[in-house]
Amino acid sequence: MHTPLRATLFIAGAAALVSLAGCSGQSVDPGPSTTPSSSRSASAPVTSAAAGTSTTTPSSTPSASCGPASGAEAASAAIAALPLPSGLEGNKWDAANADHSGYDACAALSWSVVTVDGGTPSSPYAVLLFHDGSYLGTATSRQYGFSPTVTRTGADAITVTYRYAKASDSNADPTGRTTATYTWDASTGKVVMTGDVPPEG
Repeated sequence: MHTPLRATLFIAGAAALVSLAGCSGQSVDPGPSTTPSSSRSASAPVTSAAAGTSTTTPSSTPSASCGPASGAEAASAAIAALPLPSGLEGNKWDAANADHSGYDACAALSWSVVTVDGGTPSSPYAVLLFHDGSYLGTATSRQYGFSPTVTRTGADAITVTYRYAKASDSNADPTGRTTATYTWDASTGKVVMTGDVPPEG
């Protein structure tokens, strides 16, 4: 058994905060922008055909607050500034091959997924979150190995199914699964996380 990780997002910086405030109409606290829910139960795992992709089409209403049209443009500065996990400081995030299929310039919550350049199946992946196309931060403070499955569960919510290797697993075929749901809370201008992420170790 493992306990839920009460993850917090790293804020993209003052520019992103100003942009976010303009999108949401809310004042944005420069502190952590992910608020863990008091709920300890994770949503049921979501089945998806491909990791890092949406199984439904986001429904969003275009407005003047929409962000950059392309996910690559919206994520470029964030990926460039994203710290690398311990032990991989000499590497770089593979921005050229990042998956932006979950990005929506006008959605309350959308995402992109990026891994390290020349990575292996167990290399870390970062899930970048956006509100109206403005970068919020990563879904978790720690970036987990193995490609996650991300699905849209609502106009303002996504679910991430993380994979991890159990003690008897090989890195080629991890069987561990945990699920976390991320929901944009318009009243606070923050993302609320419920559910679980892979165990430490």
